[in-house]
Amino acid sequence: MKVIHFISGGDTGGAKTHVLSLLKNLLKLNTDVSLLCIMEGIFTEEARALGIPVKIIPQEKRYDIRVFKKIADYINESGADLVHCHGARANYITVFIRKRVKAPMITTLHSDYKLDFAGSFKKNLIYTPINAFALRRFSCILTVTKAFRDMMDERGFDPKKLKVIYNGIDMENIPPVMPKEEFLKTYCPGLPENVLLVGIAARFQKVKGVDVFIKAAEALQGKCRNCRFLIAGSGDDEADLKAYVEDHNLKNICFLGNVPYEDIDSFYNALDVNVLSSYSESFPYALLEGGRQKKATAATAAGGVVEMIENGKTGFLSPTGDPKALADNIYKLLNNKDLREKTGEAFYNKIEKDFSLKSMAQRHIKIYNEVINDEKI
Repeated sequence: MKVIHFISGGDTGGAKTHVLSLLKNLLKLNTDVSLLCIMEGIFTEEARALGIPVKIIPQEKRYDIRVFKKIADYINESGADLVHCHGARANYITVFIRKRVKAPMITTLHSDYKLDFAGSFKKNLIYTPINAFALRRFSCILTVTKAFRDMMDERGFDPKKLKVIYNGIDMENIPPVMPKEEFLKTYCPGLPENVLLVGIAARFQKVKGVDVFIKAAEALQGKCRNCRFLIAGSGDDEADLKAYVEDHNLKNICFLGNVPYEDIDSFYNALDVNVLSSYSESFPYALLEGGRQKKATAATAAGGVVEMIENGKTGFLSPTGDPKALADNIYKLLNNKDLREKTGEAFYNKIEKDFSLKSMAQRHIKIYNEVINDEKI
């Protein structure tokens, strides 16, 4: 079985982690997989470093339609049995190549497609309807949460085409981490010693709720003088977020910039509390990665997060868009070391039991075979 994974190549965050982890483990299971992208970036660099075959067919602008025929021809000439798409841009291109491509095409829904372009009026107006149109034409849609499957069902998508596959993380080969002091000297020099650290790793886009995290830090600035808030990431809202921090004189916040794949486990290792404050979520790796380091978790009850975190046992949940409630949960954890350790250990055990990488890859192979066989009938 030969499977091409099609994604823009400019992706970061959870989608990048998901695709790279999946392809790495599909290769381990002797599946012939490769990556097709339309741009170079950190994503493609990390894929090559993992030994994943990468093909680039450049598309500089979304409206550059000249590459569509090249992409379709490449897929057909490769002899692929199936094409697995990821992300709005790849989905958008399938609208124009679907009838030319001989192999069945499926996609993974990593986020709520109606919110992917929420931060840009123009992009939302143009690309959200195209993405919705494209999604209805795939042979199968993989959703990373039951909540997303139910959402798509409610929106009139064919329930027979919807399959749930939870994100998985490698619990057999946990990456080594650099000492906490070394990580902090590299990414946030000058921090006082022995402060408690609260962190978030997220794209700087409206849907990720980094503004909620910042306002929670603001609420705790006078209340918790022995803590600092670390923000790892970048994105469209970076200037606005940094301006808010500066305008409100928030001295307890440190922007780390993008933390590369090889250092992200060291980021979580340095924390006392891992936070995700999204307005909408799928099944976030940011929580799985923190949980693998046995870190206490405070998150908003968005999407698949509620399928991952059992409130009060494996972490603490607050309503989306509510910085005060999030701050209360963070403060509760910062002031109780035993509670941090207990919930961190419980979350680690939950991940080890239910969200392994091997089981995720095996389920993909099963669905690939089902789709390929259905297309032959």
